[in-house]
Amino acid sequence: MNKKKHKVPPQSGVLERVLTGAQAAITAIDSGSVTLDDLLDRAPDDCRRMLEHLLMQFYRYRKSIRASWQKYCRKKPSVHISSLLDAAVTQCFFQSQVNTYSVVNVAVMLARTEHADKFVNAVLRSVLREGYKFPKTAQEILPEAILKRWKKSFSAEDIERFAGLFLQKPPFTFRLCAGCADLPEKSSEISAFEPFRFAAGSAAAVLDSTEFAAGKYYIQDPAASMAVSLAKDILPGCGTLLDLCAAPGGKTLMAAELLAPGARITAADISEKRQKLTAENFKLRNISARIITADPAEVQGSFDFVIADMPCSNTGVFRHRPDALWRFSEKSLAEVMEVQKHILHHAAGLTAEGGYLLLSTCSIEEDENTLPAEELEGFTLIESRTLLPEKEHDGAFAALWQKKCGILP
Repeated sequence: MNKKKHKVPPQSGVLERVLTGAQAAITAIDSGSVTLDDLLDRAPDDCRRMLEHLLMQFYRYRKSIRASWQKYCRKKPSVHISSLLDAAVTQCFFQSQVNTYSVVNVAVMLARTEHADKFVNAVLRSVLREGYKFPKTAQEILPEAILKRWKKSFSAEDIERFAGLFLQKPPFTFRLCAGCADLPEKSSEISAFEPFRFAAGSAAAVLDSTEFAAGKYYIQDPAASMAVSLAKDILPGCGTLLDLCAAPGGKTLMAAELLAPGARITAADISEKRQKLTAENFKLRNISARIITADPAEVQGSFDFVIADMPCSNTGVFRHRPDALWRFSEKSLAEVMEVQKHILHHAAGLTAEGGYLLLSTCSIEEDENTLPAEELEGFTLIESRTLLPEKEHDGAFAALWQKKCGILP
């Protein structure tokens, strides 16, 4: 076993909380009841960073991590013991600050509640003796449901590239808000969609800067700029704007920078908690808007420009949300597409005659991204784009539609 005596392990209490938290998180995420983002929002401050790192690494390497311990099992363990082994193996091989003996001891202690302590001890010691083999191919990395789907849509080269990206931590990127000319230290400007400017660099340098505190930087992936860029020549002539899925306000903020002075902005979202972030982001940047918590069906009015950044499968943002690929199924895709139909129906009714509807997702699934063409009667497609994930940015889809005159809401 690798004792890692040269490392100073975290306090045993923190180590136990991280392992317990990871075990519970993996169990909950695998059940489909919650996302990784939701769980991390509730993580305690004293172990949040360590827990986030563990879970991110587990979902990037889940296939090979699970295979590394399953080979030593004569029968399938319970869900909780399976999640415990997942978390413990990830800690041992991906968190260099911990002592592997300590991880095994804590895992064995936690397994006693299910009388599986001897089993967990034997499995973990066998895994540690053999060591961990890092995966190299898409077959060794990606979930079977995603592999099956992507083989129908993408080339073998694209799939291998996606798999390589899946294992990588994305760069820390941010947008330079209107009027901001200076970059923080250790940052450099990167390509984005006009007229927006993005940069990549040190998270600490950005988050500790006076410019960030003043609202001059907005943490965001460059792919987010693609949707609003489609309307860069249209937005200046719009007097009213509605964002139906606004929280936490990223695309609304970009659109606001392009609107003429005096344009009225409404930012709606179904999440009250996330709308508080929207309000904070707008206040920090001195942008006036009506911020409401509502389902699209509850919003009323007629708007020159409507944005619908819809909930989706998130398959284009797998580096930021690696659990998304493991939560994906044909059933979950069908369910989210029903939600999208609901949003599209109301977004269409809220768009004024001659007005514009901007749709976007964080998905690279053709099913989701061709849905508007099937659902939007009375609209003319102006332009659509699909952006595949690359080293510098996530994947995304966007489409800009114009409502024909004489169409009743």
